[in-house]
Amino acid sequence: MTFTSFLLKTVETLTPFTTLTSLSAKLTDVPMGKFTQFLIKNFIKTFNINLDEVADTDITSYKTFNDFFIRKLKPELRPIDKGCIAVCPTDGTIGQAGTIKAGRLIQAKGLDYSLKALIGGSDQDTKIYENGKFACIYLSPANYHRIHMPIDGKLIKTIHIPGKLFPVGKKNISNMPDLYTANERLVCFFETSLGILCVVMVGAALVGSIHTSWSGTIDRKVGLDIRNYESDDIRYSRGDEIGYFKYGSTVITLWPENGGNVAKDLQENFPVKMGRSMIV
Repeated sequence: MTFTSFLLKTVETLTPFTTLTSLSAKLTDVPMGKFTQFLIKNFIKTFNINLDEVADTDITSYKTFNDFFIRKLKPELRPIDKGCIAVCPTDGTIGQAGTIKAGRLIQAKGLDYSLKALIGGSDQDTKIYENGKFACIYLSPANYHRIHMPIDGKLIKTIHIPGKLFPVGKKNISNMPDLYTANERLVCFFETSLGILCVVMVGAALVGSIHTSWSGTIDRKVGLDIRNYESDDIRYSRGDEIGYFKYGSTVITLWPENGGNVAKDLQENFPVKMGRSMIV
């Protein structure tokens, strides 16, 4: 066991998730000189990070741990699939993907959760995705953590939903009902050629923050924070970066009925990379 894995396991065991996440957010954004470089090198070793993919391979250029965690990749290593309708927004592993039935999405075998609760409780928003498609991608700490646009679209609304910060690893996904509707999340609606695309960025333990390209780092507030952007004309092309996580978490995409089909190989536990086909 490396120093990094030992430290993470010890702190997670002894500290409540909300306190741990707050502590993580502060410490990982602080320049700590040689200790920062030590943490990054141990992180690379612990999670077997492929430095050949990283745009800037000079470890000393990263002044904080999060600078490295949200590292950019060489763009040619994530080509955008031109032969599909929409692409995967991020690297990760498929949790579940398929059809939204009776207002429920599959979380794991024997567990599902409410579409309405996931996206903020609005009947009007919920109706958009009845009988539509969904895909859930889990990002482990080892993954590239920037989030990209699956299809050309215009941002029309976001809803920040405060919540808990439970871990979203396989153990909790398989055993904790309504995990995704319990955790903090940012729900983003985009107007596209297929109808209204919804991208849900789910927070979790150790996620120091959720950051978006249009409004920066999300403030953790009490109560729903609904923001309308229709008049701002904020547009993104397929493959454009729209945000990132500071530590592992989950991205859920929702598509209206008749908005295409989920690629057949997107099955549970299937690893994906940003830019590959998602909706065909």
